[in-house]
Amino acid sequence: MRRATRILVLLSALGSLACTLYAGHHNRSFLLVGMFAAWVGTPFVGMLAVLRGVEGASARAATLVRTLAIVVSLVSLALYFVFMLGPLGHSAAAPFLVIPVCSWVAVAAMMLIARDKNR
Repeated sequence: MRRATRILVLLSALGSLACTLYAGHHNRSFLLVGMFAAWVGTPFVGMLAVLRGVEGASARAATLVRTLAIVVSLVSLALYFVFMLGPLGHSAAAPFLVIPVCSWVAVAAMMLIARDKNR
């Protein structure tokens, strides 16, 4: 399950980045689109780091962290996909700002769970 979880997180990250780039393809500012792509990708990097660090935790904590990583990855990808297909408007960028913040909150929770090795 360890390897499968990491692969799923990585594939979700690639899909989320693709959605971000597609949603921003009409924007003339390559810098802005690049910054959005970096912002969208960072929670996935955080999840991969936590998954690597959870190896020393108890089996229960490791399973919980892996399950959270799977759920957050799939939900993020699904939301990016839905918002990518949605109508363009003034708030088209909002989901690409808010979803990573929510993902980072989940990553912080995963860090706390992984840190508690005696659970």
